[in-house]
Amino acid sequence: MLMDIGYVATGCGFKASAECIFDALIAARPSSELPLIGLAVVKMSFGQVSEASKILTESVAKINPDSQLAKAFFGLLLKQIGSNRESEKVLSEVLETNSDEDAVALAKSILSDVGR
Repeated sequence: MLMDIGYVATGCGFKASAECIFDALIAARPSSELPLIGLAVVKMSFGQVSEASKILTESVAKINPDSQLAKAFFGLLLKQIGSNRESEKVLSEVLETNSDEDAVALAKSILSDVGR
């Protein structure tokens, strides 16, 4: 439930509150990459691309180097900065792995919008 609240706070523009929620979840669940991904989404949403990238590629990798959900969000980040070709490559890898239903759904959604 707190993850959802963190995402809602992000969507409503409450950056500090969202960061606080995800930081608390990171402390409470240090073995889960999901709160880190949430924090990366906050960073992406507020234009902190390099911070989001580090979280998705380095911090998450320490916990779960095979996280397809982090990879799908990294594909979204690449799309946001205009690296459509790289985004498509990363997202296609998520689809090929096909090991995480949520990651696959996200990748498909982003890929359907890559050219736009």
